[in-house]
Amino acid sequence: MAEGSAGARGAAAGVWRCRAHAELEAAARFSRLAGQLEAAGAVAPVVAMARAAAADERRHADQCAALARELGGAAFSPKAVAEAPEVAPRGLERRERLLYEVVAMSCVTETLSAALLGEMVERATDPSVRETMQQILRDEVDHARLGWAHLAAERQRGCADVIGEHLPAMLAGTVHEEVFSSWAEHPAQEALSGLGALDRGERRRIVDETMRRVVLPGLRHFGIDTGRGEQWLADRLG
Repeated sequence: MAEGSAGARGAAAGVWRCRAHAELEAAARFSRLAGQLEAAGAVAPVVAMARAAAADERRHADQCAALARELGGAAFSPKAVAEAPEVAPRGLERRERLLYEVVAMSCVTETLSAALLGEMVERATDPSVRETMQQILRDEVDHARLGWAHLAAERQRGCADVIGEHLPAMLAGTVHEEVFSSWAEHPAQEALSGLGALDRGERRRIVDETMRRVVLPGLRHFGIDTGRGEQWLADRLG
């Protein structure tokens, strides 16, 4: 195995190890949201989708951990996340906070995750990496649908726009700083891209396209004022 390829696999193992922990955090968040949705009287299909999403994310964590080991990472078992604290702004009522949480998690985060995974599947050069990402991608699409379904139901029930004002904070919580940071890429970045770790420029492009072409239009469809979010994107991405 070439030195560059071995280095890329080691770096990719670290990426997938981090993803295993991120998937457990997502599982904890969906589990909490499922209980809150049921308590708030959300439509039954949405509650069921949230419970299924929690189980999916736990399975994803195991898949990511297995892939990290296959790529040469140290053996480990991802540890369950005890809790997933709320991210909704203070001052919103309980039902409004729940809507914010679901939109942030599913309409924004999971929609972006699906877009990134779709690109990574196209670039995958390792069969195990491709298969793992394809399996996760199928679930992430459903997790995004959960959010749009809940938003549609809440708007039909007369819920006011509690998202637009806080959209910059929601986007900032999803679009992590690493997308905008300036540190150097991995020296074997081309090989790393084939193992499920896109370079920063590609991630930045996908974030921009997904937000402008999918997320923001989707929110506008349900009467959300996306002006502040559009300005945030313009300031950060140009």
